[in-house]
Amino acid sequence: MKRYEYIPKKDTKRLTKIVIALAVGGTVLFLLPIGLNIPFEWLSQMLGVSLIAGMIFIISRCIAKTFIYAIVENDENKLDLTVIETDSRGKKHTTVCRVALSGITEAYLLCPERPEEKEKIKELTKKAKDEQRKIFSYNHDINPTPICLLFLEECGEPLFIKLSPDQELFGYFERACANRSEEQEEQE
Repeated sequence: MKRYEYIPKKDTKRLTKIVIALAVGGTVLFLLPIGLNIPFEWLSQMLGVSLIAGMIFIISRCIAKTFIYAIVENDENKLDLTVIETDSRGKKHTTVCRVALSGITEAYLLCPERPEEKEKIKELTKKAKDEQRKIFSYNHDINPTPICLLFLEECGEPLFIKLSPDQELFGYFERACANRSEEQEEQE
């Protein structure tokens, strides 16, 4: 049974402009050396191919996919976070992540546009890498605002998940962290 569901909004105008710029730049760089006597023509063509690859990545990751975040009750009447990936038409649904909210140890909601919070995002990402956590990004955009960073454990496995929630969904994460802290204090 679903408790809450949130579908982040995409800035498709911005993404389309980026895709067009990458397509034009990649095509120009790839075709520029043809017929011209340019030294290191392979370098220009490699840059062109790289821009086209970036364009394909943005189309396949940000434009053609949508993530749906849902808080659902599991069989034990506890809450889980479920991330569902859909195609751009909303016809194909695939559950790509399901974790217990009770496993969340830390939750942060940060705005990358603020320099101090951008630095905090880098620090937390480095911490996750240093702890050798598996890192998953279920963001709807290249540079989402705000971004949620979750440290959690699922079946003994340390994970680090990046999401783009709204305030209500983040409230579930905060309450899960508070409940976990209370339970740990009671056990001590």
